[in-house]
Amino acid sequence: MKNITIAIAALALSFNAVANEATKEKKAPKAAAASKATLDVAASSATWTGKKLAGTHTGKVSFKDGEFEYKKGKLVKGEVDVDLNSITNEDMKDAEYNKKLVGHLKSEDFFGVEKFPVATFKITSFSEIHNFVAGQPNMEVKGNLTIKGVTKPYSTKLFFTPNENGFEAKGKIVIERTQFGLKYSAKKFLSVDKLKEIGDKLIDDNFELDLNLVAKK
Repeated sequence: MKNITIAIAALALSFNAVANEATKEKKAPKAAAASKATLDVAASSATWTGKKLAGTHTGKVSFKDGEFEYKKGKLVKGEVDVDLNSITNEDMKDAEYNKKLVGHLKSEDFFGVEKFPVATFKITSFSEIHNFVAGQPNMEVKGNLTIKGVTKPYSTKLFFTPNENGFEAKGKIVIERTQFGLKYSAKKFLSVDKLKEIGDKLIDDNFELDLNLVAKK
């Protein structure tokens, strides 16, 4: 009789242990589901500026698409694609020269859009800039930039404004074109004689993109 009582008690303890574990599992908080925002390509824009000794050229390029991921209400990663076939020039008023310039930018000397129609920035982190000045960039974005099949780490600072529908962000990224094989008329790859021949047509190694991003959840 004593043995039966002990067995029943042990069995009860086992049931209690199982029940407690089940309760713990039931009460364990679920991981917060990630949410996403999509780039509004119509509302977003990018303005490029290229410099040479004789002056500057500027124009537009359009975004193809983009997506950003939130976790616990904070941006954690994203990806933005740029449609390089959309390159335009805005400062050359002569239609023929404008067409020649845009065609040259799309050629193998520069972006080679026939083979590489899209440039991509894969964002790996968003981090707040502490002690930022009001109206100045308040977010640093880091990631990997791919142009013409070459990928390099890049970062930029943005003036980031969240809202209930997503966010808006403005900023500038400076890109060293020679890192991506855009070597045409770049000083570091030219001989002294070639430099003399080119003169004031020498093109700066860097170009800039002024970004205006609008994303919606």
